[in-house]
Amino acid sequence: MTPTRPSRRYRLLATACALCVILTPQAHAAKRKPAAPKTPAIADFRELSGSYPGTCEQPVAPALSGLGEPTTRQCAWSQRVEMVYWRSIPTPTATCLPPAAIAWHRLTQAIHADAPPWNNAWSGRTVTTNTPESRQLAAIWRGDDGQWSAALWRWQPSEKPDTRTWQAGHWDDVKQAAHAIDAGSPLPAAAPLFVAWRDASAGKPRVLDGDTWRWVSDKTCLRLETSGISQTRIHLPYSRDDARLEQRSGMQVLLARRFPNAEWLQPFTLLEPGRPGDRTGAKFIAVWREGASVKGQLWIPLRDDAGIVRARIVSDLAPASAERQKELAKQRADVIGHELTALAHAWEVRHE
Repeated sequence: MTPTRPSRRYRLLATACALCVILTPQAHAAKRKPAAPKTPAIADFRELSGSYPGTCEQPVAPALSGLGEPTTRQCAWSQRVEMVYWRSIPTPTATCLPPAAIAWHRLTQAIHADAPPWNNAWSGRTVTTNTPESRQLAAIWRGDDGQWSAALWRWQPSEKPDTRTWQAGHWDDVKQAAHAIDAGSPLPAAAPLFVAWRDASAGKPRVLDGDTWRWVSDKTCLRLETSGISQTRIHLPYSRDDARLEQRSGMQVLLARRFPNAEWLQPFTLLEPGRPGDRTGAKFIAVWREGASVKGQLWIPLRDDAGIVRARIVSDLAPASAERQKELAKQRADVIGHELTALAHAWEVRHE
């Protein structure tokens, strides 16, 4: 018996079924939406506050405007607790510091925190401030995708003891979530010169980048390159009473030989003490331009001939005409001279 061939209608039906099998998974894939970013523990308002989030009645603090529009801002407890969360910190323009350092500066300024300089080795950091009227906590961290995020919490404790105790328990949860961000981000060793620089640069955007400390002063990018403790070929006295003009002249000659291409914008100079009339140790500075950089150095002789602490500040000049470069160099020299003087006076407060 001769087999019959499938009808044309049957073949078309089989082809259609096969296409459905092939295209159905693709259709489901096309409809599948990308997963929403996971909310980090420090930004889980519902979990940490124990309350459903509500709208915040007060506007965002003006000091936070530089961080851009928040991803989330939520309030509860009759407006006594607030959380502001930025999933992605914007990259600032015209700055020599990384986004995390700028955001750290803005957040800590917003809550009036005496915070350490940002450290490029950190993966995250938090800081808190406590007053009788309020508690505040700021956090910055780098997510698994490499993106920097930030959060700010504020709490105004209730006047009612039982309510305040309940609120304090949830605030402890906020601090516990912040503690996980600080893990693995220790503070650097507090060397004497670092402590003086930290005091002198307080209130300015700054960052630790290995052995180099960078900050912004008067819209000028600066970096401090420490040289540690050493000696010089000419004796520099610890006492201001023993400082002689011929010593300073001899030191200037040595510097000119060491940097033959330098343009000296401030020669080797004995600084005045921070408070006129104070019996402080002698300190010296010099500022010069060399190529496309302006450099300044501070010399701090130690007592009993224990050596000399040196600190050098450098600022690079942007390409410009010769006349404009000259103007920029003078402006940078003034800023560097001011910063070196502030560093010297901070040293006096801490170590003399």
